[in-house]
Amino acid sequence: MNYRFHHLFSGLILFTAIGFLFGCKENVIMNSKVSPSSNEINVYSTTLPCLTRTYYDDSAKTSTNIGGIPIYQAVGSLYDPFFGTMTGATYFQVIPVYPSSDTFTGKTIDSAVLVLPYSGFTYGDTTLATGGNLTQSYQVFYLTDSLGDVATSTYYSNSTKSIDATYPLSVPTQANIYHLKDSAGINVLNSNYPGLRIKLNWSRLKKHLYPAMQNITSSSTNPDQDFRNLFNGLCVRVADTRQSTAAIPYFQLDGTSTFSQAGILVYYHTPGAPADSEAYSAFSFSTQFCTHFNNITRSYSHSPVNSLIQATGNNAQIIALQNQPGASIDLIVPGIRNLPSGIINKAEIQLTLLPAPYNTTYSASDILFAPERLYPTGISNGNYPVAGFEGLAYNIADRYPIYSITPLTVMDGFMHDMTGGSVARHTFTIDLPREVMYSIQKKNDTIHLHINGTEDYYGAFHMVAGGGSYGVNGTSDTLYRAKLIVTYSKLTNN
Repeated sequence: MNYRFHHLFSGLILFTAIGFLFGCKENVIMNSKVSPSSNEINVYSTTLPCLTRTYYDDSAKTSTNIGGIPIYQAVGSLYDPFFGTMTGATYFQVIPVYPSSDTFTGKTIDSAVLVLPYSGFTYGDTTLATGGNLTQSYQVFYLTDSLGDVATSTYYSNSTKSIDATYPLSVPTQANIYHLKDSAGINVLNSNYPGLRIKLNWSRLKKHLYPAMQNITSSSTNPDQDFRNLFNGLCVRVADTRQSTAAIPYFQLDGTSTFSQAGILVYYHTPGAPADSEAYSAFSFSTQFCTHFNNITRSYSHSPVNSLIQATGNNAQIIALQNQPGASIDLIVPGIRNLPSGIINKAEIQLTLLPAPYNTTYSASDILFAPERLYPTGISNGNYPVAGFEGLAYNIADRYPIYSITPLTVMDGFMHDMTGGSVARHTFTIDLPREVMYSIQKKNDTIHLHINGTEDYYGAFHMVAGGGSYGVNGTSDTLYRAKLIVTYSKLTNN
């Protein structure tokens, strides 16, 4: 899968006050005179327990618009037996590809179609979708409120905008989720761009479209803005939010051509030409001019994950995680000051997936699979990493320099197959040796982290892991427990 790792750290609060603490010089963290050479220093390992709990993180920024990174939107409703129901709707603006007030002068309109290109990714029970038995009913609505300017408008997964629900732009339209990739639909002109096609009510659409087009005059200096001033945008969502299915598809708003961009195609013919000819005008999403966001709602109340989110105490046996917005992991590592003196060669958090029935599958070819990667964000305790800012997020030392993605390679965050005795385990590892070393240097005793999935496919993925107190039938189970394993070398005498 094509995961957008730029989103791993988008939306995080950056402490400009502490940015200078984590420069490129490693001796900021450890003495540069100390050599970790294996032939001079004995290597040891120790394990620190973790305090864990599950919390709900609804801070995903879903209006992100970064050049070169596809804009994926979850549209549909998915039911997960452990995590409950997730419902996604996309809100976006469009502009005329060729702005003009007389586009339809002398032409007869044949039809109008909403185009929502398929990203190629569906999360959920894709085996059922493959059988052709999985359908979702979609509907298109006009926005009665402006989305604002793309350069200044920021929206999150919990954002919403009012729609004209009384006069929707389409009737509920059934789509076979498996066949979204086939380009089968209404007025499809080019089979290279599969996706969702929904026929629109032209009489209702033109009441919004025509005034916006007439606002474009020969003296317009910014015709795209003039159009958007009177055409607020579109919302595409499930027709009945009470109905869910076993999988949710992701659509792509941006693209490189008319048929790979979300928007409206209006088909017309001129006198003497046949109806439904290939003449059309496009009103498309533009990353340069159009605002968008993905609204994601969750219904946890009757699902097992709800008890984890609502649990009291600071050390749960079981923890859960989804891509934001969704269940996330709060993790505290106490006892940093008790680590033996020496050089930290490796400091690795391990989060191990629990076996069935919590997780039944582990790979991307399966039904409800885990995220590809996890990402940690530091949470200030008021004294560390600097005084003040208690409870605010910061980038851990291992993430620097921020402008480079190279540190992500060292931090890992991927799932690995491990064996302890005869037990095969699937474990996510997050490496943060610099953060541990800096904590030791500052005489700080606890490292507090929030651990999330990526923000590439909003709300997707399924992960249930052993918490800091995990045990079976009242007994300890250290194989599945969340932990920090520290490997260190003792200092040599010069």
